[in-house]
Amino acid sequence: MKKFFSLSNPLGILFTAATLIFAVSPEARRGTKKLLVKGVGSALALGDQMKQLTTGARLKLTTLMEEAKNEKDSMALPNMKEAMSSMKEQGMEKSKETYNQAKEAFSNIFSDTKESASTDSSSPFNVINDDSLKQKMSEIENKLH
Repeated sequence: MKKFFSLSNPLGILFTAATLIFAVSPEARRGTKKLLVKGVGSALALGDQMKQLTTGARLKLTTLMEEAKNEKDSMALPNMKEAMSSMKEQGMEKSKETYNQAKEAFSNIFSDTKESASTDSSSPFNVINDDSLKQKMSEIENKLH
């Protein structure tokens, strides 16, 4: 603290001169008082403006939040649980339908086998080359697609 007010420090010289001027001159005190009053008044006015700005921003934000909430409430969003349940049921029905079609197609696959006249019962019969089997397989393919 001693170094601060010493005459070797430039700030010390400045503070010492200011103290002497205020102690001796009443006009310097009045002028300083006016400056301090105006400075404090400006600071208070700035504080009031900041308060009004934050209040206005808060009101606008509250209004915006209320509008967003009302918009959300007015939107008709589907119930996802019901939608998923409905899709599951439709998928199960389609699977059962496909299963029944395949079951029907495969149940008759060996009932129409035509044996060729040239084959006798003692020789093996090539099922892969049988036209009725090829025809049944193409019918099944057409039904499933």
